[in-house]
This record gives sequence, C-alpha cells and structure tokens, in this order.
Amino acid sequence: MDKSSRKHKILLSLLGAAIGIAVFLCLYGTSALHVENDAWILNGYDEWDVQQHYAGWLLFRNSHWNFPLGLADTIAAPDGTVISYTDSIPWVSIFLKLLRGILPAAFQWFGWYVLICFALQGAAGALLCGRNTSARSLWQGWAVPLLGALLFCMLPTLWERAFRHTALASQWLILYSLYFYLEYRQSLAESREHFPWQLPLLAFIAVGIHPYFLPPVMVCALLAAAERGRCGGKWGQAAVQFAVSLAAALGGGLLCGAIGGEGGFSRSGYGDFSMNLNALWNPSSRGGYTWSCFLPVLPQQPGQYDGFNYLGLGILTLIAAALVLSAVRAVRAPGAVKDWWRRNFPLAAACAFLTFFALSNKISYGTAGIEIPLPAPLLSLCGIFRASGRMFYLVAACLLLWAVYTLREINRPAAAVLLALFAAVQTADLSAVAAEKRAVFMAPINATVVNNEQTTAIGAGHTQLLAVGDVRDDRLRLLAVLAGKQGLSTNLDIAVSGSHPGAAANRAAQEETLNSGVFDPQAVYVTTDGDVWQGWQQTFADEPSLTFFVADSCYFMVPQP
Repeated sequence: MDKSSRKHKILLSLLGAAIGIAVFLCLYGTSALHVENDAWILNGYDEWDVQQHYAGWLLFRNSHWNFPLGLADTIAAPDGTVISYTDSIPWVSIFLKLLRGILPAAFQWFGWYVLICFALQGAAGALLCGRNTSARSLWQGWAVPLLGALLFCMLPTLWERAFRHTALASQWLILYSLYFYLEYRQSLAESREHFPWQLPLLAFIAVGIHPYFLPPVMVCALLAAAERGRCGGKWGQAAVQFAVSLAAALGGGLLCGAIGGEGGFSRSGYGDFSMNLNALWNPSSRGGYTWSCFLPVLPQQPGQYDGFNYLGLGILTLIAAALVLSAVRAVRAPGAVKDWWRRNFPLAAACAFLTFFALSNKISYGTAGIEIPLPAPLLSLCGIFRASGRMFYLVAACLLLWAVYTLREINRPAAAVLLALFAAVQTADLSAVAAEKRAVFMAPINATVVNNEQTTAIGAGHTQLLAVGDVRDDRLRLLAVLAGKQGLSTNLDIAVSGSHPGAAANRAAQEETLNSGVFDPQAVYVTTDGDVWQGWQQTFADEPSLTFFVADSCYFMVPQP
C-alpha cells in the first residue's frame, strides 16, 4: 500500500468515525455520557436488561481478582458468576476494574461505550465502501464512502440494540471482519501474501464482548482461510491460519470466563427467537417505537422481537435499485456477472447458511409457519445461539455493501447523488424513532429501591446484601445495583445463563438461619415477601440493634453497625 492510499484510508476512517459520533449525538444527546448519571438505567431501557449489565459491572468492580478474570465472587456469593453471563462486556469491565480505586460509586460507562461503537461503525463503513477508490476522486473516493458510512450508522439493528442490549451494539466487529477478509482476498489475488492477523485479534475481542459476535467473525476467518487454500492449493497453511483464529477465540474465552464456566452453553428456545421471513421490511421490535414513518408493522411470532432485522426504507430502496442495475448488467455483460459469482460464491454461501440459521427450523412468515423436526443433539447445539435472528447481521452488512458497490459502478457523480437520496429516505423513515429515542433520556426519574433515602447508606459497616427466598423479578436487578453501588456482595443471581446452581439454595439457607434466630451483623437482609419480613420482626422483637423498613416493595432488616 502506497503512502497516498494509506493516508486516504486513515482520513476515511476518521471522517466515518465523525459521522458515527454525529449520529449518536442526534439520537441520544449527551445525557448518557455523564458517567454518574444512571437514572436512565434505573428507569429501564425498553426492558430491564440494562440494569443487569450495570449491576454486573458494579458487583464485578467490588470483587476480588480471580481466574478467569471475569469471575465476580460478589454475584451469587459466595461461589460467584462470570460477567459474560450478565452481559457486562467483560473486556471493558476488566479494564475499568483496574481503575476502581478512583471511580465514583455511581459509574456507568455504557454511554461512552455506545458512542465508541457508533464511531467504529462509521469508520468501518467508510473503509468498506471506500475500498479500491482513489483520494483523487471527489465522488468515488470521498462522497460515496462517507454516505455509505452514514447508512451503516443508520442500520436499525444498531439503533435497536444500543443501550437495550449494549454489547450487541458492537456490530463494528462484523464490519471490520468483513473488511479484513475482503482485503486479504484481494491481496491473494494480487499475489501479495501476508497473514491476516486482524482476524484472530477480532476473534479474541469478540468473545470477550459478546459470544454472539463469534460466529460471524469466525465465518470471515474461515472464508479467509478457504481463500488461502483456493489460491495455490495451500490447504495446510489455510488450516493453520483458521486454527490461529480459533485458538485466539478459545484463549480469550478462557481468560475472560466466557468459556469454561460451570453453566451449560446451550439453552432451550432455538426457533422461538428467530428471524421472521418478513423481518427486512417489518418495523416491529420491543419498546413500542415507530421504526418506520412509511411502512406498516407486520405480524410475527411472539419471540421474534429478538429477530428484529428491519433495514429501513432508504436501504431497502437502495437494494432494490441495485437489483435493477444488476439485472441490466447481467443482460449487457453476462461474463462479468459470472466472474462476480465465481469470486463471491464462498461469501454468498456463508450468507445463505447464516440466513437459514437465523430463520431456524421454525420458518414463519407473519404468524403462519412450519417446523422442521431436528434431532435433539442438533437442537442442543443450535441452542448455544438460540437467539438466531442475530446471525443475520453479517448478511445485512453484505447486502448493504453490495448495493453500495453496485451503485458505485455508475462511476459518475450521479452515484453519490443517488446514495445521498437513499440516505435522505432512510433519515425520513427513521425520524420518528430517533425522536422517541431522544425522549427516553428526558423521562422523569423513577423512584426505586436504589435511590431511596433509607437505602443510600446501608453499605456502611456491612459487607453483604443477603436476599431471602424468591425475589420478585422486577426488583432483582435493582437490588443487585443497590448492592454494587453500596460496595456489598450479594447472593442474588442475575446471570442470564451459567449461574451457580447453589444460589437459590443459599437464599433458602439464609431463611432457615434467620428463622432459628441467628443473623450476621455484617449483612443487610432483604426480601420481597412481606409475610417473611413480618416473621423477622417477630423473631427478633427483642433485638434493639435491628432496623426494619420498606423501600420500593423491598423489605429490609438492617443491623446497626
């Protein structure tokens, strides 16, 4: 790569990142960037998952250093849970834990993380759309790549996941994997051999951000290895190359705890959280947002809100235009189309596989569908990634990139003008949801057990927040946040999967201990069962060191320090 080309790519990356930051600020403003502002988390964001992510980070910050590095002995204490199971983005949490001595009690970094995700999305989008262009061309070298970056930053799947499921906003991992695969493929075609070290690095990063990014990253690594084998028949080198990426993923998973935990990887429900056949033009997801100002909401199966893959009207019309241009090209230059398919068949096959996996064995259009029976072992294997609709993210990126490349072949300013038009349509289509997203951060602060006057100092003189019996699901994560902000460990289990099997037993044991008239003076006790709380007051009626109070339907017994 010559100096001019390298400079062009760097500038495209920086300008693409600026576009991503601008989109973030237009969507969310700056409220989420104030690290001590966690009110919007306490309010919940579309659902309560963000409270789980925040609680996982806070409790992990207070935990001892262990191996794997992501193990938090302050969650489901005393045994602990790895924070991969609380979706608290292990690599970021591990890094920030190094700084815990200088961080405030209320410290949420999710706003800054999503801002960085938007910046990286824009940078990767600009690099992808600017491949094989020259800085000397205003339209092809600058306008088209940056408009493409804007469209990548306006993918509804990115907006829908950001903050609702923060780790899944890291879709830049997919874009960079695709970019480095395409660059490697081109280098092989030009007889420039080098090892694609970026793909093992992305595999290592992906497993410590969210395991669902591992399949698309590894698909790109596999495609790169297959390309190595196709070019000169060096299949031994190809196998080693893919093995390095696999080893990087395994090493990263073992280091952060995403691999090797006591919980099982597979969960039931494969097919229930799949992608509907109408997903690309169905503006329907969780949160009640208006995802399209023009297209109607279509019916789908109950769990398919997690298979949300709406592309937006601007991108849909761009793809339609690309299909027309491709049909014309097929008539005029069938040889060129044949060469395109020969070059891109492996990637197209991978996209077809990911699409079928996303649809799952329960294929549906709207509310009608069929179920293809699968053997139990295969269903269990698929259950590792039971929210299969997320596997379409790479396919969507390929569709958008193909459409931009197809339009770019016009090779005139008209390509940039048309792309700007499609970006304007996308902006208009998503304008309502953008306003609704901004409004979330302006909502009044909910009164919760976390910001209650009686709970703000319960950590003084105590080391644990011990729950007794079953805890209401709508209070579970808030109580975990409270424990984390107060510097307490807790026997609450907030993991999605892989939790320690003894967590419920520990809470039952605490109940038996209290019923026998014994309590730990360094522990704060809580229940969401009013009858249990009344029983505590009767059991310890003669104990003057205990304080009883209720906060947000949570019942506390607090020994005086």
